[in-house]
Amino acid sequence: MIVLVPLADSPRCHLREALRRLPREKYQIAGPPGEEGTIVVLSELLERSPLPPPGLPPGCPAIFSGQNQAAAQFAGEAGLVPLDCGLSLRDTLTLSSLTESSAMVSLQRPVARLDGAMVEPVDLPLVLTRPWEPFHLLCCAGVLLLSGGVPALGEAGVF
Repeated sequence: MIVLVPLADSPRCHLREALRRLPREKYQIAGPPGEEGTIVVLSELLERSPLPPPGLPPGCPAIFSGQNQAAAQFAGEAGLVPLDCGLSLRDTLTLSSLTESSAMVSLQRPVARLDGAMVEPVDLPLVLTRPWEPFHLLCCAGVLLLSGGVPALGEAGVF
């Protein structure tokens, strides 16, 4: 089981709802660190660096908006491995296109999966079956990439 730790400080944040679209048999939202790993997901609306939750494993990945200073600061101070995402070319995970029915997710730099294997830069076409907020789509794609690599995006049936 992979544990997702969403961190948000705004009632307007709908990050948890987006993460609940991931397969429940493989991903648990919050809870103690998982046997297969833990991934921290920080809201794009985060306004201040949160306190680290108890039991957060050092060196686990953190997915956050590359435009959010509070999230980047938290990841650095907590010793987490950053996976910044957004719509900038500086972001590691970005969208090169997004329509109602499709998205092209682009991994700009290599990232290490939870099992230590590397995922090399790649463009990943997704067929969308529902509307997505760009940041939430990138967070879910990031979780899938970190936990299972490129094949996990097609197998999950999330999008």
